[in-house]
Amino acid sequence: MGQAGLVASGSRILCLVGLALLVFFIGGAASAQTRYVIYYNSAATPLEKVASAGYTDVILSFLTVDPDGAGSLKLVVPATLKDELPKLPAIRASGKRILISFGGGDMKTRAWKRLVGREVELAGLLSEFVKSHGLDGVDIDFEISEALEERWPKHAFDGVSLLIDLTKALEAALPSAALITHAPQPPYLDPKWQGGPYLKVLKAAGEHIDWISIQYYNNPGYETPAKRYVVGEPDNPFVTAYIGLVEATIEGGWPAAKILVGKPVFKGDAASGHMPPERVVSEIVKPLLDRYGEKFGGLMGWQYSDLTRDHRYWNDKIAPVLLPGAR
Repeated sequence: MGQAGLVASGSRILCLVGLALLVFFIGGAASAQTRYVIYYNSAATPLEKVASAGYTDVILSFLTVDPDGAGSLKLVVPATLKDELPKLPAIRASGKRILISFGGGDMKTRAWKRLVGREVELAGLLSEFVKSHGLDGVDIDFEISEALEERWPKHAFDGVSLLIDLTKALEAALPSAALITHAPQPPYLDPKWQGGPYLKVLKAAGEHIDWISIQYYNNPGYETPAKRYVVGEPDNPFVTAYIGLVEATIEGGWPAAKILVGKPVFKGDAASGHMPPERVVSEIVKPLLDRYGEKFGGLMGWQYSDLTRDHRYWNDKIAPVLLPGAR
């Protein structure tokens, strides 16, 4: 999340030949409920203050594993998050769901490679973390682009298989009501980039995924202008735009309710893709609400604070537009 994402090369033209192969994508467990999600990744603002903000879900980030460890896997909890965990009851009392994210931009190839063939072990650890802290689910933020290539480098690994196996292992290990979410970068959903590796993940494990939050930032060529690359032009939607994924790229349906548009809250939160919050509302939220109504999956922000005007706008003024119950 916090690092510059993949800058994909090559054609951006919708590949209709590949679309016919994607009829098998079926919606999973998530209900048609618009969500307003925020990641918490910094102690700049105390976590308990998010209780009064307009979000439906808070995702704590990031758990990782030691890249050099031997023997059994152990979760690594960042110091900033350790200090905030005792404050979770106040967030739960506000009615918000709380998830924990695993991975992130700082978790590198060596650490992920340790998990190959150990997905059940990792899922067990994540499930225990969820249960011990009273959380509502697990988010997977996988950003090892080389592991998603059709021919991954020798030092890498099969990232598609790992993501599929980990998702299925989480479904088996987590409490029955727990959420499983993913946060892919848009090129990973593009059939023109390495065959669209995340489309394979959705095919094999999509029934276990409650939603995907697409990172429409740190990916030049997939973010602006928002009308084309994020929302999608109805008559000719870009392949990884919201309308494209719901109505064209994934024939037979990846439900609108299971896609969240991810955007950086403040210009300093990402290298590219930031939009003033008023424009997020007018150019993304309102057009998608007009098209999908309450089936619009929602909006994800990276990341929570109250230190800037943009952060405060996200905290206080978007929910009344986005969420029917907040209007």
